[in-house]
Amino acid sequence: MMRSSRRGTKNDAATNRRKGTSDTILLLLLVLMIGVIVLNFIVGNQVAFNSAIHIEVTDKGLAIHPTLTNQPPVPLKLKKNIAMDIKSEEDEVYSGDEITKFLTGELPFPITDCSDGSSNEQCRLKFKPGTVQLSSVQTLQQCHVDAKKYKAHIKSMHEPVMTSVSHKHKMIYHYLPKSASSTARHAMFDHLEGKDYALPFDTKMNLVTTHNYTMISFIREPLARFYSSYDEAFYRMGPWMGEGEIVRKQPNLRLHYQSVKHKIDKYPYLYEGMKEINDFRKMFCPKEVLDTGVFMACDDHDSIDDGRLLKRFEQFVHDYDGIEPFDVHLNMQTTNLIYETGKPLPMSALYNASDAEKEWREVASQKGVTIPDGAMKHGRHQSRRFDVSKVSEVTQQKICQLLALDYCCLNFKLPEVCDDVGLYCALEQMEGQRMWKKDDSLNVVIRPWEQHP
Repeated sequence: MMRSSRRGTKNDAATNRRKGTSDTILLLLLVLMIGVIVLNFIVGNQVAFNSAIHIEVTDKGLAIHPTLTNQPPVPLKLKKNIAMDIKSEEDEVYSGDEITKFLTGELPFPITDCSDGSSNEQCRLKFKPGTVQLSSVQTLQQCHVDAKKYKAHIKSMHEPVMTSVSHKHKMIYHYLPKSASSTARHAMFDHLEGKDYALPFDTKMNLVTTHNYTMISFIREPLARFYSSYDEAFYRMGPWMGEGEIVRKQPNLRLHYQSVKHKIDKYPYLYEGMKEINDFRKMFCPKEVLDTGVFMACDDHDSIDDGRLLKRFEQFVHDYDGIEPFDVHLNMQTTNLIYETGKPLPMSALYNASDAEKEWREVASQKGVTIPDGAMKHGRHQSRRFDVSKVSEVTQQKICQLLALDYCCLNFKLPEVCDDVGLYCALEQMEGQRMWKKDDSLNVVIRPWEQHP
């Protein structure tokens, strides 16, 4: 009995060892199979047959039988619906004509042809800025702005903003800085009986929605505007706004500067070596002009910058994230044309600031007013305080990327220097309203293309 018991114990141990070995082999094979499947998907499922492994447990252990099963190639349409077996979403760019037809409802949104294989709620189409065959005010109405992301760019609905209103012509000019705004205010005052008011958004919207006023504004090519915006912001945030001749009789300017000065602390190099306004003027204004004491005349002369101001500008662009502007003049145009919620304002028209005089003649003509030749007053002409022609391509391209929201939402074509930097817009399914909706198709919006929306 003792001998039989020992044999049984030995047999049990051997069985357990074989079982343990089998379990280990099974586990290794399972890992191997998973690896093969993953690899198969990664390489695009280009193999025309599938590998299979048949495992059989026998009294002698494990029998492994690799099997090849011929399969036809996977249909192309099916591949598009397999997230890891499609061509890259970077490959397909839709034409402006196609995007226009999707927006207006002339073509159904291609839900089943989304190049990223996502669910309907995440489906988006890529296109180049400035190619949509709609006006800037129409693309603005389709624009989606992440109000949380761009919070620092957006004014409160209750915060008064400069506005020109002509009650006679029931028209509002919505102020947009560095986009022919001074010319616009002259046109409203001189030719359309307008007056300047500091009005909060809700007051202006009441005039539009309740009293049928039209509201217009002017927009400007984003890259060109950025140079002008930076110049203005640099001047307004200099240390001379804390003390000195400029603010001596304007205590409110000093108080404002002190309240926002912390915003430029992350760019300490901007005003290095400057304390007074004359320290700045000497860097860009010719000495013979400064000696006259007529400092406004500096704006009529080319900058004498020796490269120091340009270098500071380029360093700022390199460091700037586009999210936290240190002055309101750096706010984007699109964010000046929306509510706090991100919803677009009910603009009637957006005109091109580069041809402001012609555009104002058209505006006046619609109101039955003729502006005589030579009667238009223009805003301040101001030379850049550094040589814009010397700005590097890398810096220009970074600016375009920072201003993607304006290029996409206002339908501006990219300048040539930025055409190949990979800046695209997205037409995307999400919650929102369609201005020209002809049926009950899905809502779509325009927004900058981001790698991971």
